[in-house]
Amino acid sequence: MDQKKFYGRWNFWEELVGYPMMIFYWIKGEKISTMLVKRIEKAKQRSSQISLTDKKRDEFLILYEKLDNFFSSHFKNIDASRNHNFEEKIEYCLEQYRKESLSIFSSSNLMKLQGNFLNGAETTLFLYFALESKTKREIRLSDIMIGENSSKILIGFLKDKKFIDENHNLIVDQKSSFIRIHRFLKDNHIINPDFQDTTIIEAMENEYNTKFDKGTFSRAITVRANEFEEGIYQEITKLFSVKFKS
Repeated sequence: MDQKKFYGRWNFWEELVGYPMMIFYWIKGEKISTMLVKRIEKAKQRSSQISLTDKKRDEFLILYEKLDNFFSSHFKNIDASRNHNFEEKIEYCLEQYRKESLSIFSSSNLMKLQGNFLNGAETTLFLYFALESKTKREIRLSDIMIGENSSKILIGFLKDKKFIDENHNLIVDQKSSFIRIHRFLKDNHIINPDFQDTTIIEAMENEYNTKFDKGTFSRAITVRANEFEEGIYQEITKLFSVKFKS
């Protein structure tokens, strides 16, 4: 984002108007986080009313990529990382706003920042929600496992072993063993070994409604399986008719 273009030239008359408005927001105005929540809800509501055709999707993708406001620049940067959920992304953008506002001593620029941040958030998230809900199909275990019914067999097994509930939600406290089970599936070509760990993490997050960060995943797969896990592996090899490798 071009800072000079964003704030423009300093203007004495804008300062006269800006100070009363700034003082009003400090005393009686809503917090920026509260105002942002309202913009997020508005963006969600607007996006839910969109019927997205292929043509409209392409137009929205172009608009999203071309967005150049304070919120979009930070949101798109952190959105590129898979280590953060939506709430964490919003909190990151709020933190960047707070840092920027503390560095500004001009009342008119503060008001410009606030307006740009809130309007930019609504515009950015309207496109984001529309594209996410209408065009992005979540990758699931069935997309990465070899065999037509492999994912159903695995899900049934994990339910029986009380790893997940009837809605596929992870219910065990320790994620490490659960991660190693899926690494075992990849090593034994039950999960397609051509898929990167990041793709497997994404499929696991969508399937089990749980966050698996890269750090936890990377650490878990370096630890040797314990006796309980070895027993699980043996049962899995029987289910999928593969040779057990201890």
